[in-house]
Amino acid sequence: MSKVTVSQPGSLEDRDVAAAVNEYRTLVAQRYTPCPPAEIQRFLSIEPYLCSQKIDGELWFLDTTSANPRLIAANGRVATGAEILAEAEALPKGLIIAGELYVKKDGRERVGDVAKALAGSADELSFAAFDLVLGDGISWQEQTYVERLAKLGQLVKPGSLHVIETKSFSTESEVIAFFNEGVVNGDQEGIIVRCQDGRVLKVKKSITVDAVVLAFTTELSKEGSEQVRSVLFGLALPDGDFVPIGATGNFDGAFSKVDLLKVLVPLEIESGYRQAAASGQLYRFVKPEVILETTVMDIQTEDSQGRRLRQTQLKLTKNGWEPAFKVPAASLLNAVVMRERNDKPDVQSGARWDQIAEFAEVPSGSAVALPASEVVRRQVWTKTSADKTDVRKLVVFKTNKETIDPLYPAFVVHWTDFSSTRKAPLAREVKTAPNLETANEIAELLIVENVKKGWEPVG
Repeated sequence: MSKVTVSQPGSLEDRDVAAAVNEYRTLVAQRYTPCPPAEIQRFLSIEPYLCSQKIDGELWFLDTTSANPRLIAANGRVATGAEILAEAEALPKGLIIAGELYVKKDGRERVGDVAKALAGSADELSFAAFDLVLGDGISWQEQTYVERLAKLGQLVKPGSLHVIETKSFSTESEVIAFFNEGVVNGDQEGIIVRCQDGRVLKVKKSITVDAVVLAFTTELSKEGSEQVRSVLFGLALPDGDFVPIGATGNFDGAFSKVDLLKVLVPLEIESGYRQAAASGQLYRFVKPEVILETTVMDIQTEDSQGRRLRQTQLKLTKNGWEPAFKVPAASLLNAVVMRERNDKPDVQSGARWDQIAEFAEVPSGSAVALPASEVVRRQVWTKTSADKTDVRKLVVFKTNKETIDPLYPAFVVHWTDFSSTRKAPLAREVKTAPNLETANEIAELLIVENVKKGWEPVG
């Protein structure tokens, strides 16, 4: 039984390999286009269409550029000791291969099994190679996908380490038949379709999730009536708390956003947790009583940098919503509200996290004491006229949290501009920086741009 060793995120030290992996992930792996089954014909472009099963695993890269083969995750983790790496010993040096790391089992594989295998025995892990990122000193940009796939077939022999089975079709009907065979009539998660113009489609059956409304924003309808613009969703945890799982402004054409607003407004409560919508509006929080049925294209658990998504767990108290601590979470992709679920007996069972457990484990965690931020620079200027005093303020502070939670920047530069005669009196600008030197450069630029003649320093 082999024992796999997995390093921490960001521990890959080989800059050339890291650059190749990050470039491929950014330009290719993160740009797959979600495609509803009913829209296959509309989304397809130039044939032939190279179709393969969508494996429910994790994106990893097999690297043979170092002394011994290793597996590299999108977030910079490095895995050694896996049995499949013994099969990679026969591969030529200098390769970087993109593939899906998964656990083969009877029936459909599940992404959650990968983490369990990496934490224990890795003997059950398999690696389905689907692209050649680097080979013979030639990068993926210098070859067509057909050429790269053919090269993979020559290099990788069938086994736990193998090339994903790919079929070439020339008509839309063949692609649809391939989807129906494996997904509709089988147990596959979905299919991947690669078109000759470089587009990659991810075709999956839509997922239905019943989620509770945590908050909302509003807008005016074409008729001039106020209506819901977007809703912030949440799911209930077994302990009674809730975790946000994303927001949407997409509603089925038959759904009344005016009627939904009438239901939500009486439920408004205070919240110690704040979140802004894409429009810039702050969400108005409500009691967790309204459950909406939504269809989603996918459920994401990682961000574009391959980092685990984290959200603030929320507690409902007599004073309203109170933020607890951040936990591993998930986000609904391309959610569309279909209808209100008045038939659900209660929110705890009707909007429970277990609905998406196959995509993301139930969040668990405990409060972690985060160090306080410290102000490292503060400057204030005023300009006084006969009837008013304008204020501009610069604050630079060190968060002291970046090594504990990667969502925090190392430094924050905050600029405040107040003028009582403007339509919007208070304006703010916030910039982040990785170090104090960069933060001060940003600060100096803000001063040059905003502190002109007539402004006097305070203190």
